[in-house]
Amino acid sequence: MNENFNNILRLFGLPNASEITKLNKGHSNRTYDVKCGDRRYILQSLNKDIFEFPQRIMNNISSIERAFEKYPESGIEIPHYIYVGGRNYIEYNNEIWRIYEYIENRADDRKNFFEQGFAVGAFLRIVNTADVQFEDCMPRLHEFNIPGLPKRNIHGDTKSDNIIFGKKPTIIDFDTTMVNHVCVDYGDMIRSITTNSFDLQAVREATEGFANGVGGLLTAGEINSLHRGIALIISELIGRYHEGNKNFPNKTPEQCMARENELKVQINKFFKHQLAIKELIKKCFE
Repeated sequence: MNENFNNILRLFGLPNASEITKLNKGHSNRTYDVKCGDRRYILQSLNKDIFEFPQRIMNNISSIERAFEKYPESGIEIPHYIYVGGRNYIEYNNEIWRIYEYIENRADDRKNFFEQGFAVGAFLRIVNTADVQFEDCMPRLHEFNIPGLPKRNIHGDTKSDNIIFGKKPTIIDFDTTMVNHVCVDYGDMIRSITTNSFDLQAVREATEGFANGVGGLLTAGEINSLHRGIALIISELIGRYHEGNKNFPNKTPEQCMARENELKVQINKFFKHQLAIKELIKKCFE
């Protein structure tokens, strides 16, 4: 077992690892599944080449934790990070490391679109009702400005992989938290669940959950703007993949080109269904 990993674990007050497995999901950070005795954790090193302001990310995580403490019956959960000396990270070999308790998926591991929508909506309600203010972690991401609409605390990356269906839906990965339009989170959620097929029933279920979770937070203008977030996010991703693997270091240029083409197909399907999506959003919020 690599002694560096055990040194990191000891700094978090944990015993030596009995098993460490590198996880390949995700585009940015190095992530490990770590077993220490009878406990299991997720250990990550933040990628400083992608995240210029890692301390801001960790500050936002602290803000999220404070917000959720005010709403213990929210119906959703967030990871439980280990703190050392009042900080939820350590610095080791010029890297920032963080660790949280492993969250088990339900045995069926099914994607429930209503639950997914509810989790995203409830997250937005909680972090915008509690007295917290996010710092901007990635200034050049989601550079959208829709006149007349407020900007709020948002997650910034609400793809399906960032919701774990455990005992309760659990939102993870707060590296892109920021202040922006709510339609960004709604749009990325719908973009994610319609990656392989633009299933309007799935969109409806997710939107019903989202409306239920977000409660009365949104203005009429924000509700009317939600569908715009889908096109904004898909278009942004097309541009990022067009730039190649500098944005996605674990992908080859060929893989980036293939993903760009998939997204172009997806945005065309969105425009085909745009009016139907606008109508179902309206009905879900009535």
